[in-house]
Amino acid sequence: MARKPDEDSDLALIEELIFTPKGLQLERFSQAETLAGKTPDFRVFQAGQLVAFCEAKSPRDDWLDDQLDTARPLELVGGLRNDPTFNRIARHVEKAASQFDAVNAVRVLPNILVFVNHDKASSYNDLRETLTGMFHAAGGERFETMTHISEGRLGAIKHRIDLYAWIDARTRRVQGYVFSEASPEHIKTLCDLFDLDESKIKH
Repeated sequence: MARKPDEDSDLALIEELIFTPKGLQLERFSQAETLAGKTPDFRVFQAGQLVAFCEAKSPRDDWLDDQLDTARPLELVGGLRNDPTFNRIARHVEKAASQFDAVNAVRVLPNILVFVNHDKASSYNDLRETLTGMFHAAGGERFETMTHISEGRLGAIKHRIDLYAWIDARTRRVQGYVFSEASPEHIKTLCDLFDLDESKIKH
């Protein structure tokens, strides 16, 4: 049995935690404008002026739960597998970049990708590791781990998104932000819009 996240609930959470407190309004693309999922979720407005675009993604991992749903009584399920977390995040980034390109190909305005995470085993640190290729240790050390994704699979794609945000759906809080740092102009705009300190969230 597939466990689909409630999209409307996720979008409402994004609005509540990130946009409304900063006086920003979200507007969905109309059906006429939406081309088979090729546009992002929202236009972002401030005082009636279009200031950015936003796409939401909802990572989840039902691999074990799906096995339990179909298991016979007393049947053992689970097993070993490669950790799918980083590839899952990368797929979301790739898809979002193509959606932003459909409406903002020349990057006139900033693109914002918000993750509403439903995967119990994932956190903001996985987003940062996927984008930077580095594991950030508690003591401040950095260790190269995922550069084959961050610099290989994603490469320039990740820079078509200007700001990444990670919300934990269970605790209903924003765990962190990451800038792509590709456009200083867009970074300044986003810092002003969200009252962010760039020096504290650079990766």
